[in-house]
Amino acid sequence: MICGYYRQGSMRTLAKTGRGSGKINERKACLPLSALLALCLCACVSPDGGAGVPVGKVMKSMTGEPVVPREANRILVYDFRGSPGDRSLCTTLGIRVRELLASDGRLAVVTDEAQADLALEGVVTGHETRPLRYNEMGQAVDKRMRITASVRLFDRNKKREIFFEREIQAFEEFSDIEPPVVPEAAALDRVIDALAKRIAQQTMRGSYTGLLTPVEKGRK
Repeated sequence: MICGYYRQGSMRTLAKTGRGSGKINERKACLPLSALLALCLCACVSPDGGAGVPVGKVMKSMTGEPVVPREANRILVYDFRGSPGDRSLCTTLGIRVRELLASDGRLAVVTDEAQADLALEGVVTGHETRPLRYNEMGQAVDKRMRITASVRLFDRNKKREIFFEREIQAFEEFSDIEPPVVPEAAALDRVIDALAKRIAQQTMRGSYTGLLTPVEKGRK
């Protein structure tokens, strides 16, 4: 309790009566601590984003609302889309993402749209293999495979978009000529797996920075 004092006495003044107002009674006035905290919050936070911070933002940070809403329990992962030549890649990517989300255990992966609280959809936007180094015969010795995808997570209960990532990428450098030899099909499988892990992390945690390579982080 936060306490203070006030004085109660006659409303007559010395100027009017020429004397004191008589006996002065002192009473203790107490303000509950909860009320004081509420006043402080109102003083520091503004609902319209003025001098303070919006109330909704403060309350959300206090409750620690995760990327996946607490009331959401089921997720539907649509088949990934892409160019006709990447149809097999898209199918494999969708399977890997579903497996990773299911193994996480936070959400049940469903196939019926009517049962889903969340919906994840993605599009494979790029798939390329580029040579990095040639030998004296003109053969590409080292190659770099890269796959990119855009992903969106939608809250079907609240009819709102949770996030939209325009580009999530995964890549690998390999050689199918010099040891250790990695066939292009094996490199493709690795890149798909790496991309699926990033998409799953983005969906569950809101970030996949822990999976970035030193090159992506700007370190040598």
